[in-house]
Amino acid sequence: MTALNHQWDYPRPHILHTHVQAADIDGLNHTNNVVYVDWCQRAAWAHSEAVGLNLDCYRELDRAMVITHSEFEYLRASQQGDEVMAATWIVEWDQKLTMARHFQV
Repeated sequence: MTALNHQWDYPRPHILHTHVQAADIDGLNHTNNVVYVDWCQRAAWAHSEAVGLNLDCYRELDRAMVITHSEFEYLRASQQGDEVMAATWIVEWDQKLTMARHFQV
C-alpha cells in the first residue's frame, strides 16, 4: 500500500516510511507499543525539519514542541517485516504557540 492510495485522516500528511524489525517485536510476537511511540517521535522530528525547524533552530529560538498529552488507539498489531507508514499533521495552533499534532500509523 502506498501513501497515494491510503485513506488518511487529514490531507497532505508528512510520512515516515519504515519496516518492523526483529528488535521491535515483543513477547507476544507483535510490535511493542514503545516502538509505535518512537515512530511517531521520528515522524514529528522529520516533519519539523521538513518545514525548516531543526534542533539548531529550536535552540536559537529557545523554544521547542513538547508533548503535554498523548493517547494511542491501537487498531491492529504489526509484525516483523511489515511496511509501516507513520503520518503526522499539525491540526491546530493558537497565538500562544500551543499546537496539536496528530499521528496515524
